[in-house]
Amino acid sequence: MPESDLPPAGPKACEAIASTMIGHFATRLEVEARKSGGALRAEDIRVIAERFLAEEALRFQPALQRSWDQCTKAREAKQWQSARRNPFDRILAKPFADLFPPRTGDDGRQGVLSRRVLPGFHLAVDKMIGPALFETCQRKCQAIMDRHRRGNGDTDWKAVHADAETHALTSDVLVVVAHYFAHFERRREWFMTLVNSHLSPVPPTALDAHWQLTEHSFSELMRALFQDLAARLRADPEAVRGRYGEQTCETVEAFFRRLGW
Repeated sequence: MPESDLPPAGPKACEAIASTMIGHFATRLEVEARKSGGALRAEDIRVIAERFLAEEALRFQPALQRSWDQCTKAREAKQWQSARRNPFDRILAKPFADLFPPRTGDDGRQGVLSRRVLPGFHLAVDKMIGPALFETCQRKCQAIMDRHRRGNGDTDWKAVHADAETHALTSDVLVVVAHYFAHFERRREWFMTLVNSHLSPVPPTALDAHWQLTEHSFSELMRALFQDLAARLRADPEAVRGRYGEQTCETVEAFFRRLGW
């Protein structure tokens, strides 16, 4: 089939479906108007519209599903491009990637979290650390990525995640996040509300269509996020205290206790 003959996909498919349905509805109104002498009451139009939607819903459902799937793929591609433009977002999410459900070519294993959490998570972190630190993190992460660029131009993400500077930068951000949770219950509620109000969209039939971040999954996310800093604090507390100070470390340890550590 020539490319010009292929049906539209994604947003263009939505436009085509909408135009087709509006055209069909206008034709239906014209037919019904002629039957009633050329005029329709508001109540007549409402009844016709309800009947039209009921009759056409099944007919257009496969096309709408294909369009939704195409839009979902396009959105995921944009999210991937965003991760490449904002490398710190990807680096910060790496510690809890195993909490996502399994997916071919990805890090997911346990399924405690949904990938729908990512937009709200990154928004919450941005708000907690502020624009200045956020820009610093993005700039430093870009430098780390450039250092681990392969000959073909791709990034060696395994090397990026293992880089000592990556761990130090992540820890610097996490101590700020821990300070933000000094008023634990109130801040946890704020975090959960923000995340749940910014969950990425999925089809109604998706397994995680009704997923929400709960107190349990919040704790799982945070324990995974802070696992490296917690391990360093246990293994070499003097080094960590030397970098962040005694009071900051006490705040971080208090946060850990609230997480059940």
